[in-house]
Amino acid sequence: MKKIGTQSIETKCLLLRPFLESDAQAMYDNWASRPDNLLHVTWDAHESPEVTKQSIARWVENYQNMDFYKWGICLKENPDSVIGDISVVDMDEAVNSCEVGYILSKDYWGQGLMTEALKAVLNYLLQDAGFNRVTARFVTANPASGRVMAKAGMSYEGTFRQAVFHKGQVKDFSVYGILTSDLEKG
Repeated sequence: MKKIGTQSIETKCLLLRPFLESDAQAMYDNWASRPDNLLHVTWDAHESPEVTKQSIARWVENYQNMDFYKWGICLKENPDSVIGDISVVDMDEAVNSCEVGYILSKDYWGQGLMTEALKAVLNYLLQDAGFNRVTARFVTANPASGRVMAKAGMSYEGTFRQAVFHKGQVKDFSVYGILTSDLEKG
């Protein structure tokens, strides 16, 4: 694994880039303040733009760490407005693997944008950063997230029944994964 940190990535429709402190209002408006957008993530809606500003300030500081990977997702035509984020949420250096998590503003669901972002980040992590394995997980109440993972080239690895406490309930979650060798096959 090479510690190369968060570098901007361009895709057909998107610019994935490090967060800036000036992204706070767009993040707050587009997803962080919207409970209906956060049904399947581990955190609750931000009570004010100040909470969002504090989160982004921590991320901006963490960009100095070359093993910190977090991208704001922007449409190429509007690179100053974040519409989601994708990041490494866990890392295991012993087996050279990481787990990614992501969120996209509900206003942009169903357009293939999250799949496009995930594919780009998987390539970056496996080819450029040198991870051997990348996983992602979702609560099974959100099958659309699993479809994103499959479309991005990840393989279903299993479902953990009643294995996570999420939003006040015990729920099932499923895991998808991809190896560097899977990219070579595709």
